[in-house]
Amino acid sequence: MRSIIVACSLAVLSGCGKPATSVRTEGAAPAAKAAEFKKGQGLLLTPEAVEFIGLRKAEAQAKADRVVLPRQALLRTSEGAFVFVANGKRWLRTPVKVGIESAETAEIADGVLEGDLVVVAGVWDLWMAELQAVKGGVGCADGN
Repeated sequence: MRSIIVACSLAVLSGCGKPATSVRTEGAAPAAKAAEFKKGQGLLLTPEAVEFIGLRKAEAQAKADRVVLPRQALLRTSEGAFVFVANGKRWLRTPVKVGIESAETAEIADGVLEGDLVVVAGVWDLWMAELQAVKGGVGCADGN
């Protein structure tokens, strides 16, 4: 079973990360980008990309003096804890200070306000799309 998973992963990944010039044919138009990133504004996804990653969002709810989010809304990186907050039609990765956590929820002491629209599913995929947009490269969602 493990060898099947590894083989499938390698097959999927073999088409990812190639420079756009290596996959274009003469005269073919480049594939439309699945995501666009603007510093300070966040990530804008096409409707197809939203559906592909299974993005789900929810309003931040207050409990006492803290905002409570589903734990899966948190993104933890070497730079700290973040959530993706709606910024118009874009998703802005926002640093947060995490308070008490349970198996299902996390209290946010700072960084999100009650009523903010946050991503609760597809967080990791949003971060990967942001990294790709910031660091360069072409991803599988861009038709390669």
